[in-house]
Amino acid sequence: TGLEMSPQSPDVTEDYYELLGVDKRATEAEIKSSFRKLALKYHPDRNPGDEKAQEQFKKISIAYSVISDPVKRRNYDVSGPSSSQMDFDGFDVSELGGVGRVFGALFSKLGVPIPTQISTKVLAQARHLTEGTPCDATATTLEPGKPISAYVGKQEAAFYKVDVKEEHRHKGVSIVCKSPSMSKFKLVLFDKEGGVRLIQESQKKKSCTMASMFFVPQQIANLEEFVPMKFHMEDRDTPLTFHYLDTLEAQAAHLLDSRAHFLCVYGDNWLNQVKYSITFLPLNDKCDESMNGISLAESALLLKKTEMNTFCEEYKEAKRKYEAAVIRLKEEDKLLTEILKTREQLYESVINTAQERYQTDISPSGRQKSFFGLF
Repeated sequence: TGLEMSPQSPDVTEDYYELLGVDKRATEAEIKSSFRKLALKYHPDRNPGDEKAQEQFKKISIAYSVISDPVKRRNYDVSGPSSSQMDFDGFDVSELGGVGRVFGALFSKLGVPIPTQISTKVLAQARHLTEGTPCDATATTLEPGKPISAYVGKQEAAFYKVDVKEEHRHKGVSIVCKSPSMSKFKLVLFDKEGGVRLIQESQKKKSCTMASMFFVPQQIANLEEFVPMKFHMEDRDTPLTFHYLDTLEAQAAHLLDSRAHFLCVYGDNWLNQVKYSITFLPLNDKCDESMNGISLAESALLLKKTEMNTFCEEYKEAKRKYEAAVIRLKEEDKLLTEILKTREQLYESVINTAQERYQTDISPSGRQKSFFGLF
């Protein structure tokens, strides 16, 4: 969901697997899929004023942060939940200083994504901006269709405000941020109280990194950037094709209220500042054809995801049988070779044994006796 959580006094006796509705042997993809469905169900935005739903949302977020991490999951399986796991919320590179930034930069070049955390300073600034109280940050208004190009430092935020009008709600709006320098960043939308409502991580495209948010009157799907190295490290035995749609999840139609909304571009670059361009784009009638195409394509992908999950199990079973067949073939080859060798030796033994009785008619000199040999 991208929400940053700081739960307090969680019930450490609850089973995380039960909270997520998965088996203890569940795969990473199964855990992620179950969490996304539950997160959509209990998300505070979909359950305004429902404290039980909000509490359940916190619980499943905690459970997912532990069970989705291989090391934390192993520790949990051995010793159960502990208070040290409750505050997991990504990786705060600011705590490691320069060493952390170099570490992150190296892993980013290898194509391995590292989760990062929005600093408390930025979260405090967002709260002050939404409340209208004085702070050391200002928000630039994004005018419809007018891109703004700027820079933002690492682990810092550049704040913006968009005024959503009632006329925008008919077709919906989008907010698009691009970095031509291929920088890593987050596009963050805040709620009325300044809390994190939605986060989109930048994704690599052909000529830039980009993050976009769509608030439209139709169901759309979210698909995170596919990182082959990540899946290669986690699951080398399954072809990458089966992982293409792992993060694909349908999102219910959602429109922004007619009011001012605050968002920011958060610098997630490890060593340098982020160069970017951000645009607020209300959609119009001419977008209908493409949006309809998106609906058809994403519906096909959601269906294909289900098919591929089934096919993956069939593939694994076929592969298991194939590997078993290869082992048997090797054993059969060895056995057949030994039997054939033994057979050949036995035939030779029969021939040699049959010839032995005639060896007495052979003279010591090796020449056979004859009538003429008597004289």
